[in-house]
Amino acid sequence: MAALVATTLPAFPALDRALSVHDFQESRVLTMRPSLTSPRRTSKKLAALFTRHGAEKAFGIHLVHGHFQIPEGTVMVGTNFQNPDMRWTKTTDLDKLDTSSIHGHIFVLTKNGFRAYEFQDGPLLDLSHVGRDFLADFSRYLADNNLADVIGLQVLGDEPCNSHGMSELILDQGTIMLDTSLVKNCEPTRVTGWSFGSSNGSLPGLHGQRTARCSMQASPCPSWRMWRTSRLPLLRQFS
Repeated sequence: MAALVATTLPAFPALDRALSVHDFQESRVLTMRPSLTSPRRTSKKLAALFTRHGAEKAFGIHLVHGHFQIPEGTVMVGTNFQNPDMRWTKTTDLDKLDTSSIHGHIFVLTKNGFRAYEFQDGPLLDLSHVGRDFLADFSRYLADNNLADVIGLQVLGDEPCNSHGMSELILDQGTIMLDTSLVKNCEPTRVTGWSFGSSNGSLPGLHGQRTARCSMQASPCPSWRMWRTSRLPLLRQFS
């Protein structure tokens, strides 16, 4: 008698599927899309959509933008570090990439569905607690509000600094994301990401992530020393 093998299907095949060479090539094109202005307001309907599907801890929203043209044959891949908590995202050669050990991290809605334009080390987190209709409802919200070219979907998972403000530092062919309180001598430019956080059981507000311009000479590494400064305020964009 043939043995029965139990298999667990991914909760969201559109996000948790085997990555192909075409996916990586497409991601390079997506990173070259023009950067648009941050939306001035985010409606309560969007907050309700995330909480209704139990998605507020798994996903955030992301301003679709690029910082530089990445070289052909490379993709943007992030790695998390601790002490201090941060994410270093850099251009990575496809020839040196273990495609089985990374997952899509930031997705943009295209005519072919959600496509990743940044990736992250490790497997995609467990999304079984998120409502099955979340992606369909989120896609419909973006389409109905003409936001498909403005707002993307970011996987949160166990990434550093999810619970407080972060800043994204732009480097040469890479970025570093870390707690805003560690950033000094940088010029904030715009808000590029938001995660949902509730306060006293009320409707979730938005924790913001800022992009900052800095002049840096040294190459980044996990032990890179940072200096403390004042934190940026929590961003509340719900009316």
